[in-house]
Order: sequence, then structure tokens, then C-alpha cells
Amino acid sequence: MKGKLVFKLGLWMVLLFLITVGIVAYSFRKTVLESAEETAITVADVVRDTLTSYMVLGIMDKRDVFLSEIKDAKGLEYIRVIRGEPVIRQFGEGLSSEKPVDELERLVLTTGRMMSELKESPERVVYKLVVPYKATATGTVNCMQCHKVKEGEVLGAISLAVDLTHKRQEALTLLGVYSLLAGGVFSLLFLTIVRHFQPYSRLFEDMKRVLNKFKEGNFKEKVKAELHDEAGELAQVVNSVGEQLDSILSNIRQKVSMLIGYSVMDTENDLKDTEKIVNELVKISHFKRTIEQDRRKEDIYNRIETVLAEYMSLDKFSIYEVDHRRNAMKVISVHGEEDMWCSKVILEDANECRARRTGEDVDSQDFPCICPRFAHNDLCTTAGLRYYCIPVNMGGKVGNVVQIVYEAEMDMFIRMIIPYIKGYLQEASPVLESKSLMELLQEQSYIDQLTGLYNRRFLEEIADKITAQAKRRGSLIGILMIDIDFFKQVNDKYGHDVGDRVLKEIASVVKGTVRESDYVIRFGGEEIMVLLMDVKEGFSVKVAEKIRKAVENKPIEITGGVIKKTVSIGVSEFPKDCEGKFWQCIKFADVALYRAKEEGRNKVVRFTPDMWKGGEEY
Repeated sequence: MKGKLVFKLGLWMVLLFLITVGIVAYSFRKTVLESAEETAITVADVVRDTLTSYMVLGIMDKRDVFLSEIKDAKGLEYIRVIRGEPVIRQFGEGLSSEKPVDELERLVLTTGRMMSELKESPERVVYKLVVPYKATATGTVNCMQCHKVKEGEVLGAISLAVDLTHKRQEALTLLGVYSLLAGGVFSLLFLTIVRHFQPYSRLFEDMKRVLNKFKEGNFKEKVKAELHDEAGELAQVVNSVGEQLDSILSNIRQKVSMLIGYSVMDTENDLKDTEKIVNELVKISHFKRTIEQDRRKEDIYNRIETVLAEYMSLDKFSIYEVDHRRNAMKVISVHGEEDMWCSKVILEDANECRARRTGEDVDSQDFPCICPRFAHNDLCTTAGLRYYCIPVNMGGKVGNVVQIVYEAEMDMFIRMIIPYIKGYLQEASPVLESKSLMELLQEQSYIDQLTGLYNRRFLEEIADKITAQAKRRGSLIGILMIDIDFFKQVNDKYGHDVGDRVLKEIASVVKGTVRESDYVIRFGGEEIMVLLMDVKEGFSVKVAEKIRKAVENKPIEITGGVIKKTVSIGVSEFPKDCEGKFWQCIKFADVALYRAKEEGRNKVVRFTPDMWKGGEEY
């Protein structure tokens, strides 16, 4: 800090010195030039008046003597009289010395404006001034008496030059003397200021050292107070603040550790230690409030991933969910592995997962291959890879399993964070259980109980969402309206039980023909709707034809034999056919369906605008 202060102070002193010298030099130069110009103008006026008198008296032969005397008297480099065009027309060109010799003189004769130039070289400084003479009938001399010209015409000019070399030498001498005096004054001032600020500089350096220690969380350092003024009082305040912070932070750590039930590993940084322990309390509290407000399980799983990856700094872990209806495990997320850390057999049979089956933690520290379904048990013995699986209980059952994979050298760190992870999972367990129950109830409300297809309520729920996605991506939604041909005859001939079986079988065929990303909906009665997501133009008709053939070739077993049924299908595409009006596209698919029935059934009809007779609005 001291070196920077001295450098900056010296820099400012030098800058101030240069500015002062520059101002003095500029002022002297300006004064000399103004004086030279004033002298030159005065000489020009005298020459003009004198030559005019000579002309009136008829003694122009004495002009050169006069010009020579005034040149010597005023210390001029030269002085010349230049004839203008009007004078040349009236009296002739005159002597060769009366002609303009350079561009400056010609410009003065042309413009009638006084002009000057300064020529400087290492050897000489010459100031040249050219003053025009203009014809006038007013003043002491009436030019019109001798010259046949108009008012304001340029009769000629006086060109003279002043040698300022000696002035420059005088200026340099004075500037050198001033520079020496000013340099001495500034140097003395600089040394005085530096000496005065040395104790303050040492104080600032010491304060910087102590404050850097404060920044590192060490509040036991003290500032050495040598001064007895306001700066010394500031040092005492800094020391007092350090003592208070050290005491307060120690108390905070002790109380928060008691509150959350564990202590954060102490380091030499009191600030970071306190920040860690307070952050744990804040994170757990914030985590609990956040997941209680989440609407879906996926959101809660994302929170748990954040805890494991960011809060706990884990890079290898998995989260699984137990599907109790299928008795299978479902992968929620995998970190640190492209596929799975466990064998895929658990996706078919949840009992193959040791943590799920026993409901207890699975730790490979004592038995490296304790779970045979860990996909990398060979690395547990050869490369020191370990795993720790935590079952999460929900309503007396294992609802989730969190698996942590780590290297052997991280064992101490993993043992330290396991209780924290269990704390987060314990907070998440009841919320996940509640969300699972709500999702189950909601899913049941969207499913048609006979066919297992989505119902119309589901369609109304997702309509806005899928149409907005299609518009945003610039893609198409294929809409298929499917009706079972002569379905009423089945009910009339075989009864409603057989009719229900036929409906279920055809629904199964339709669902098995389309992609998992598509939606199959029981629209009403024997009508089934299919929404084909993100299709290319014309693709919907191909899928519809595929469904029609699959149904046509499907034998349906009933009591006493086998029957076959056909379907008629109407096709439209959103938003191409309806200018972005989804429900109008559904109506258009229905219109195409009725056209298929009118044309003999068991066929696919693509909607065209000529089929719609109901006007533009639906």
C-alpha cells in the first residue's frame, strides 16, 4: 500500500508540475505572438499612411529608403509592398518585388483578409504577417482620389516578417529557471507529504492484514495502534469488532448445533463454520416448506436430487421408486452412470432389491458384495467401489430407495453425511406418500373403467396443454375418430356383456397399434379417439389405416365362437385443418367419420374442407 501511495502521489506531483510548466510556456508564447502581431499591424498602418502621403506629394522615389529605415527600426526580417490587381490595371505591374511570392500573399490579395503564419525550425523562428489595403473614401485618406476603384477593393498589401528567434531563446531560459524553481518546490512538498503519511500508511497496511484475516474467518488478530488521533481510534474499533464477532459466532455455532442435533466440522474459519451450520438449518427448513408446496412427486424428486448433488456434493447416486401394484422398481434418476448402478432385474421384481426386501440399510463396507444385484460388484473388491442404500418407508412399506455409490477413500465423508441425508428423506417421506395417493386417485378419475383408456375428462384436462405444445414446436396433432361398425347389432344379438368384451378388445388393439406418447381416449359409447402427437403431414392417415386393418384381422373370442368387427375412422390434423381451434378439428374428424360410414364403413376418410357445411365457426 505504501509503495502504491508514494507512486500515485509522485505521479500527481509530476503531472501537476508538467501542467504548470505547460501553462507558463503557452502563456509566454501567446504573449510574444500577440505582441509581434500588434507591432506588425502598427508598422503596416504607418507604411500605408506614409506611402499614401508620398504619393500625394509626388516623392515616391523615397519609398525604398523609408521601407529600409522602418525595417531596421522595428527589427523586421523584411518588409514588402505588394500591388493588387486594381493598382496594376491603373499604374502597371511595378517592380518585381511588388509581386506576391507565395500562396499566403496571393490569398490575402484575393480574400482581402489579414493572414499570418509562424515558421519554426531548430535554428530560427519567423513570424510572417500580410495586411491587405482596401480602397475607402472615409478616414484620413480618400483612396478614390488617386485610384479608379470601387469601395472595398483590395489595392495591395504589406508583407512583413519578424524574427522571433531571440524571443524563443529568452522563453526557454525563463522556462528553465521556472522549471528548476517549481521542481524544487514540488519535490519538497512531495517529501513532506510522504513523511507525514508514513504512520498512516503503516496503520492501513496493518488494518488490511487484520481485515483479510477477518475475511478468512479469523477474528483473533489485532491492529497495532501507534497513532493517537482519529486513525488510532479506528484501529481500536476494528479490534473491538473482531472480539465481538469471535464471541457471537462461537455462540451461534453452539446453539444451532444443539438445535439440529449435529455439529459441523470445525476449521480455522469461524465465518465459514458458522455459515455451514446455519445453512444446514435453513436448508432443511426451506426443503420441508418447499416440498409441501410442490404439486407433483417429480418436483420432490428433483429437490432430493438437488440435496444429494449440490448440498451433499455427491456425483454418483440413484433414486428408485417402488411400484407396489407391479411389485417392481422404477428408476427416478441415475447420476454418475450411463445406465443403472443396479441390475435391471429389479425393474421386473422389486424383491430382488435387498433394501426394498429387508427394509434396512444396505452397506457394502463390511461385505463388499452384500447385494448381488449391484451391477459393479466386481469393482467393490478390485477398485474399492462401495455403495450404501437407504430405504424410505411410507405407510409401513418401502416406497423409495436412495443408493449412494462412492470410492473407499470417501468413506469418512459418507459416514458423516448419511445422517443428514436420512434427515432430508425423513422430511420427504410423508409428502411423497401423500402425493402418491393423490396421483393414484387422480389417475383413477381419468381412466375409463371398462376399457382402461383415458376418458373424456382427461381430454378436457390436457387439451390446452398439448395444443400449446404443438403450436410452440410447430408440429401437428393427428386426430382419429374411430367408431365400431354395427356395434348395436352386437348388443342386440349377443347381449351387453359380449358388447363390452368387443369394446375392450378393440380398445386394446388400438392402444397396441399406436406409440406410448400418443393418447387413446374413450370419447363416448363405442367411439374411440386417438391423438397422435408430433406427426408429419399425412402420417395420421397411415396410422388410421394400420388400426383399421389390425381391428379387421382381430378375432374376438366369445361364448360359443369367434366374431370379427370392423371400424370406420375419420381423420383431421391440428392446427392445419382448423386454424388453431382444437375442438373444431375434433368436429372435423367426426365429420370425416360420418362420411366413412356413408361410403360403406370399414374405411378411413381424411377430412377435406368441402365436407364441412356448418359455416366457419363451430
